[in-house]
Amino acid sequence: MSFIHDDKTFVMGLIAVDLQGDGSKEEFAGACETARRAMEAHDIGGQYRQSYRRKAAESDEALLSQVQTDLWDNYMVAAFVCMEMGIPKDLPLIAWASMNRRDFPSINGEIACMRALMWGGYDVNAKMSGGVTALHTMCNLKWGAGAHPRAVFHLIENGADVNARSDSGDTPIITLCGNGDWTEGIDEAFKRLFNAGADMELEANDGTSAWRLLQSQQKANPVLLREQLIDELAA
Repeated sequence: MSFIHDDKTFVMGLIAVDLQGDGSKEEFAGACETARRAMEAHDIGGQYRQSYRRKAAESDEALLSQVQTDLWDNYMVAAFVCMEMGIPKDLPLIAWASMNRRDFPSINGEIACMRALMWGGYDVNAKMSGGVTALHTMCNLKWGAGAHPRAVFHLIENGADVNARSDSGDTPIITLCGNGDWTEGIDEAFKRLFNAGADMELEANDGTSAWRLLQSQQKANPVLLREQLIDELAA
């Protein structure tokens, strides 16, 4: 990635590696290290440094509010500036990035900002408001099809707790099984969670479980793919 020389090429370089090197954690780590060196060599991220220093002078709360906003907007350079400035690793930066408010149709499925933060050592299980983790977010309806199996894979690969509970007691697989529709993407995400040890019988605060939701949603919204999954689980 020797072509990295400014904020734009920095972002596009990491996106390209994320989308093309999906199966290799090591490959993406190498790209992040190369990007970090390019950042130093070309003074990439200056606007974020200035912004964060200004906010830090106001208060810690002002700084973190700005970081949250930038990560919601999927600003990957901001993630690297957070690493550079020593933003604490136990804060929910990965969860904030999972709430990406900017969906890019031309590069659908890009999660490079989250992966960069994982590489940077941020807590993959840190919770944001409501006790929600990044894994919860990537199992909900935000992504249209109802789940983001690539993100589920990379989060689990980096130590995400598949049985993490939100304040309402929901686990990621409960969130996933609450989807009315059942697409191939949802099915793949489900299998990644299940194979990683997600408990179908754990109950949320309202008494529901993933297993009950899976069956009730199938009854209300019959889908052949989900019916086949239920039959496999029941066998």
